[in-house]
Amino acid sequence: MSKFMVRVNLLGGDSEGYERLDDLMQRKGFSRDLLGKKAMYQLPNGEYWYSGQSSASEVRTVAAAAAGKTGLEFGIIAVKVDGWSVMGLKKSEAPASE
Repeated sequence: MSKFMVRVNLLGGDSEGYERLDDLMQRKGFSRDLLGKKAMYQLPNGEYWYSGQSSASEVRTVAAAAAGKTGLEFGIIAVKVDGWSVMGLKKSEAPASE
């Protein structure tokens, strides 16, 4: 299974636009929560984690379908991730699990 970090930039988007985007992205299987070894971390607004049997292009297409439903113009980057390290991100309420 591949892992992806996705950034959606809503052009002219405000907090309400990003809240709507979060809901739409979650429905497509994206998450703003990132499970670490010691905790669950919350990604910044517009950044999402995705795991699946997909290419970066396919993940970008799914994210674009969700972003398009906000009614705002947007930009997207989807990057396949081989490893990551976290510093200074807010911890999520959800408990970490192995």
